[in-house]
Amino acid sequence: MRRHGVRSECLSMRSHDHIGWTFAGDAGFEELACPFLAEGAARGELLMYLAAVPRPATAARLRDRYGSRVIRISRVTDVYGESGIVDSLGQRAVFATVLADALAAGFAGIRVATDATPLVASEAGLAAWIRWEHVADRFMADNPVTGLCAFDVRRVDMSRLRRVAALHPLSAVTDPEPRYRMYSDGGALCLQGHVGSDAVRQLPLAMEALPPGTGVLIDLSAATLTSRTPLAGLRRLAASGVPVTIRGERAALDTLAGNGLRPGKNLLLEATGAVASPSPATTPSA
Repeated sequence: MRRHGVRSECLSMRSHDHIGWTFAGDAGFEELACPFLAEGAARGELLMYLAAVPRPATAARLRDRYGSRVIRISRVTDVYGESGIVDSLGQRAVFATVLADALAAGFAGIRVATDATPLVASEAGLAAWIRWEHVADRFMADNPVTGLCAFDVRRVDMSRLRRVAALHPLSAVTDPEPRYRMYSDGGALCLQGHVGSDAVRQLPLAMEALPPGTGVLIDLSAATLTSRTPLAGLRRLAASGVPVTIRGERAALDTLAGNGLRPGKNLLLEATGAVASPSPATTPSA
């Protein structure tokens, strides 16, 4: 199982971890990224430092410390494209090539620190970045990759920060905690937190970005279905052919079934643990 939740420090990151974090100003990104990269070097990983505009002194210091074989320093647009609109499938191919070359050269994996601020500056850029987050997170879940996505709080408004935070299994305890998270694990898209209408509306967009056959998993030990409205969305998603599994104690599943979420083709209610009374957190309201 991948690690998820909030962290007090951007440290002790390991392969498959994907964390979102905010900073303030160019120096803030450097202070955040450098310890993150140092851990990767100690783990034998190839390092990538992608800043909006890498400051010459920082780039020189990183190259002196690690050498050009271990670290690649680039502008974000040199890797993601000058348009600021990320082509998610093309970008995945770029990182897949970097990873394959790194493994062939004897590295344990790759570790990428990205100042993604310029890539969420416009509505079109944000929409493309959200799609990319789904693709990138699946890539990290399936491969020895560790990712830090960083955003400048001076240049990205709070509503956008909340939207991108929901797409990271890990985030900073000091940042706005998303009401829900969706991330890849074990070949499925997992939902945690308050799974309301907004979260369910995002699922078809996520499915478009993910490999065919990807299912949705909602584990009621870490998620709450907050009303009857998202249940209708989950029924529609299953009817469209997406496998949906809701896992929880029998009493909670019976409550959902009583509110109209009955098992059927592509919709599985999977009982776990002992029978217990339904809790208010898992009992949808009208």
